Amino acid sequence: MTVEAQQNKTDHPCFTQPEDASVKVWRYMDLAKFIWTLENQKLYMSRLDMLSDPHEGSTPKLMAKLRDHQFHALGADQLVVDMPRINQRVARSTYVNCWHMGNAESEAMWRLYCPGENGVAIQTTYSSLVNSISADKYCYIGAVTYIDYESQAFPHGNLYYASMHKRLSFEHEREIRLVKIMSEYCGLQSGDGPGGITIDWPLETAAHAIFVNPYAPAYYYEVVQSVVKRIATNLENRVFWSQMKASPVY
Repeated sequence: MTVEAQQNKTDHPCFTQPEDASVKVWRYMDLAKFIWTLENQKLYMSRLDMLSDPHEGSTPKLMAKLRDHQFHALGADQLVVDMPRINQRVARSTYVNCWHMGNAESEAMWRLYCPGENGVAIQTTYSSLVNSISADKYCYIGAVTYIDYESQAFPHGNLYYASMHKRLSFEHEREIRLVKIMSEYCGLQSGDGPGGITIDWPLETAAHAIFVNPYAPAYYYEVVQSVVKRIATNLENRVFWSQMKASPVY
């Protein structure tokens, strides 16, 4: 990765960077999604407005109120009507891929994203994740900022700010987010973008470890090992039981 490419990924004003680029990041997923990722060597990016939180890509109430007041004061009443529609179009043109940041596994993330005692977590570091997407100059990365959408606001003037802020209720996610805006779908007259897109991702070099759900039965670990050995032999020695499965010492 060139120095210029590194700066493009980490110097964008909308994308807050972790203080420590060596911090671990985790992507928790079920086995089907993991196999798809192995076979395709790609990351799936979901359309922002199709995520579970209906406030994704929305405008904080205080910010919207001030914005509408300014438009009315300028005699631009039509913008009061158009801006919500424009922002919704941007959300339907924005694609994200989400990771959890933290040097330890998260029991909450296992429960949220790998229910039913199955699934795996791909673990790498933030700097490795940045390097792994260097080939896509339109894909940016940073840490999500959590604010009170009733009383706080985020900066305006850039389409990416809305996708890099979430409500305080989601602060436990400690999310690292990859974001890509497909500008061809942003116009009010354009159709919606697809429900998801993919970007190339060299999993065999980017993934530092694959952890198996600590609540899974013993055979499940063997299944994951077998799948990895068949599809991505170079990862075979990077499959481990979750560290949460360690027996207690009394």
